Amino acid sequence: MENLMGYLGPPGTFTEEAARSYDKNGTFLLRPYPAFDKVFSAITKKEIDQGVVPVENSLEGSVNLTFDLLSGNTDVKIKGELLCRIKHFLLTAPGQTLSKIKEVYSHPQALAQCRIFLDKLLPDASRINMSSTADAAALVAQSEGKAAIASQQAAEFYGLEILRENIQDEPFNITRFFILALVDAPQTGDDKTSLLIGLHDKPGSLFSALGILANYNLNLTKIESRPVRSELGKYIFFLDIEGHRKDKKVSQALKELKEKALFLKLLGSYPRATTPI
Repeated sequence: MENLMGYLGPPGTFTEEAARSYDKNGTFLLRPYPAFDKVFSAITKKEIDQGVVPVENSLEGSVNLTFDLLSGNTDVKIKGELLCRIKHFLLTAPGQTLSKIKEVYSHPQALAQCRIFLDKLLPDASRINMSSTADAAALVAQSEGKAAIASQQAAEFYGLEILRENIQDEPFNITRFFILALVDAPQTGDDKTSLLIGLHDKPGSLFSALGILANYNLNLTKIESRPVRSELGKYIFFLDIEGHRKDKKVSQALKELKEKALFLKLLGSYPRATTPI
């Protein structure tokens, strides 16, 4: 039976690059999905063994839809994380030049990450949002006067020319991806744990919760608030802490947190990624 890994497609996206980087040995057959929720659903239905989705970018911040889907899905766990360097390329159909470009297509985050380049070299070109960088590459493949911002792999896949390379405004452009599955990962000794908590609406509730982590000398590497959609002004919090849920200190801290919180949901423990690839 084949091992299947789903990713946010279509082919040529940075998420596909992340999936291939994670699966260096070619263990998995990659399967693209058109939307975030389709990846989550495929894991839940056991159509695929694992899935890859972006969660945050060093320049543009968090991918909120990933957090929203994690909060609403009771089965999917975080099995791993991956840090990938994002390099953007300006792509066109063969024979185009900068002077001919009237429209630039890409995902909104990619357009934002290349704003200075576009302001300087293509100030009069319209910037048009697409659902993915790969969709943008596919659209411009047979078009004149249009360019896409996408990956080098997208250029190869769709037969495009690279007019400019590494056009991102900042050299340190890193995207974090989650590896999703129905179970998380075993202890490695260098792990992280992600969780979701809801707190009582009273003064000091967040301070008290974070104090528990401090008492156990657990490093908090991320905190993100997301609104509770059913009520204005109410929030839930996503936390990343160093350590595995089965580590003694982490286990004790989570037990105390659960007693103080309205609810606590463990999203998974997984090996900590330290070096971008």
